[in-house]
Amino acid sequence: MAKNTEKMVTVFIPKESRNDTERFISVNGERILVQTGKSVEVPERFAEVIKNSEKMAAVSAEYIDKNISL
Repeated sequence: MAKNTEKMVTVFIPKESRNDTERFISVNGERILVQTGKSVEVPERFAEVIKNSEKMAAVSAEYIDKNISL
């Protein structure tokens, strides 16, 4: 699909702190900054990276919970 006709997808990246205002997202050398704390539209290829990142963060948290004793 040509980049100028690529589907746009709404994403939401929660803020991790008061000063967390944007995230750097890169796909195959192309970069964008995505605002945190509000719903924004990004090209589908960047939304996929964000979704995959969220999944991996959940897997990582689950692993830590199961394997790290306090």
